[in-house]
Amino acid sequence: MFSDSSAQQTARQSAQRVITAGVTDGELQTLARSSEVKVRAAVAEHAGTPLMTLLRLAEDPAADVRMGLARNRRESIPIEIREDLAKDRNVDVVYALIDNPAVPDALIARLGRQLHKEYAKAARARMAAVKAGTWAPAAPAADAVDAAVPAAEVPAFAAAEAATVQDPRQEPATSSARADALDVLLGSKR
Repeated sequence: MFSDSSAQQTARQSAQRVITAGVTDGELQTLARSSEVKVRAAVAEHAGTPLMTLLRLAEDPAADVRMGLARNRRESIPIEIREDLAKDRNVDVVYALIDNPAVPDALIARLGRQLHKEYAKAARARMAAVKAGTWAPAAPAADAVDAAVPAAEVPAFAAAEAATVQDPRQEPATSSARADALDVLLGSKR
């Protein structure tokens, strides 16, 4: 359906128009399993996509899907997902992350310190512009993020955070392990 289009932006915008603010979590999960890359990319960029679906999309083999996730302006996305995206082999994924205002400045500063990386200059430019008060991210596509979709609240678990800080070896090594850990914390798995 979308892969026959020669204009990538048009295909992405078409997919985003289909994914409206009223789409349910179940529908987003179904669309995330689509064989069409642009559909999965639009789901990854949607602010209302469930966290577990975003975790699966972070490991998608298609760079366009990971770029969609890097453009997701939802602030409650775990920093570990953004850190994984910052290490992506595709520089367009990293550039999308740099242009996302929801990405913490500490991660952007870390990207700016990378030697011999072509995106380091862009990260340093963002940090300088933020410091000067002149940075403005690229405007999202009109259909990409609906203002009516609230950012999901992620509950803080002080005891779990303290355990992570005390013993970094206990941090999950993969996205699926992180997903299992989140399920345990949220009471979905025992």
